[in-house]
Amino acid sequence: MEVIRNAWELIGDEAHLLALAGRSTREEFEADRRLRAKDVIACCSVKASDRGFEIGSGEGTVASLLACRCLSLDCNDISASFLEMARAKCASYPNVRFHKIDANYLSHLTADTYDFGFALNVFIHFNAYDVINYLRSVRRILKRGGVFYFDACTLGEQTLALFREQADMYRNAPERVRGLLNYNHPTVLRTIVQEAGLELSIRSDLSEKGWNKIIAVKG
Repeated sequence: MEVIRNAWELIGDEAHLLALAGRSTREEFEADRRLRAKDVIACCSVKASDRGFEIGSGEGTVASLLACRCLSLDCNDISASFLEMARAKCASYPNVRFHKIDANYLSHLTADTYDFGFALNVFIHFNAYDVINYLRSVRRILKRGGVFYFDACTLGEQTLALFREQADMYRNAPERVRGLLNYNHPTVLRTIVQEAGLELSIRSDLSEKGWNKIIAVKG
């Protein structure tokens, strides 16, 4: 288990960028994160009075873009090395806090507290068991009417090339599976959202082509 969790403990800027952005350059990654931050603000209707949380904060790029748009933001990551980078990047924002995720998912966060939450390029690595356990934690900490935005993937035309590439990576180093894509069909994702006690927003974008955007609401 520690080998799997340590898949995200990396050394050096190049290794961290590769984990976050794949083949993208630093400039392309930063531009993508600016667009994704705007997407989070729109999908979650983020207001200045809102408390939010992020699962998988990485090096803190999106957190640094959102911090000035909300009351507070709790960043959570399984990686101590990424959290250290995020703290440095968000040092000028006193309303941002950082937490290391352990085996109990988001149990360290207070129930019925948050207006919104999000996870970008995180659930694409999760199997169905991780998805349900994280979403159960999400439901516990969201306020009624709170919104959680995340992306996921299935095996389709948009992801087939990556699947082939990562199948070879898995063959050579199966212990690194935590860092590879994990494919969950849209029907599975719908069922898990419901099983977690959340409601799937009609603004969600689920398809069999590959990439999926899910907006879940605590009713």
